[in-house]
Amino acid sequence: MYYGWRAKIGLIIPVNGAAPEYEFHKYAPDGVATLTQRLLFEKVDRTGLEALGAQVEDAARLLAHAGPDLLMFGCTTGSLIKGAGYDAQLCGRMEAAAGGIPSLTTSTAVLQALKALKAKKVAVATPYSAAVDEAERKFLEDNGFEVLSIRGLGYTEPNCMPATTFNQMYRLSGEVMCPEADVLFVSCTGLGVADGIPMLERDFGVPVVTSNQASLWCALRALSIRDDVGLGELFRH
Repeated sequence: MYYGWRAKIGLIIPVNGAAPEYEFHKYAPDGVATLTQRLLFEKVDRTGLEALGAQVEDAARLLAHAGPDLLMFGCTTGSLIKGAGYDAQLCGRMEAAAGGIPSLTTSTAVLQALKALKAKKVAVATPYSAAVDEAERKFLEDNGFEVLSIRGLGYTEPNCMPATTFNQMYRLSGEVMCPEADVLFVSCTGLGVADGIPMLERDFGVPVVTSNQASLWCALRALSIRDDVGLGELFRH
């Protein structure tokens, strides 16, 4: 069977962990295939995250040979670390390297998801260090969202992200949540938390955005695929 008969997504991700591929494959609608290229990722700090961005053009150029309908750079902070507008710059660079294939990033997807949910005030849970959290806060606020609270687990080792449990992120989400928040954002494509989105939404009473969920949603909507795959309120938009 030809699995990409409806659409093919070229997913560019850090080398560490399996969550982006697993969640894209598990939740993609029938006929949508995901093709993956990985990038070297040595440390979750400004230097390491900027190094990811420096590799996207080579990855896009290689994936273009598989004929994807769309490219997605699946890394949240790797696509926002240089501030507002950096995600759009990366999209342009990927598209040019891939010969015109439409391109997105996770941070672009998160912004679109928050807008679709009509969010103005967000609470953010992450596995990152305080310095990376601050870069994410600034990116979100410079794009028009009020970050009421943001807290991370303090990790700078990339292999810690895929080892983070849903239980850890659930508890951290409870700590950052506040009554005024319109949306809870659980940040990092390295986290395997998509399965818990319905529970988070029930328990905290607000729509939940996660990095992989937003990336998949944004990619599918860009491809005019509007299936509700069961990943929370976002997929009803």
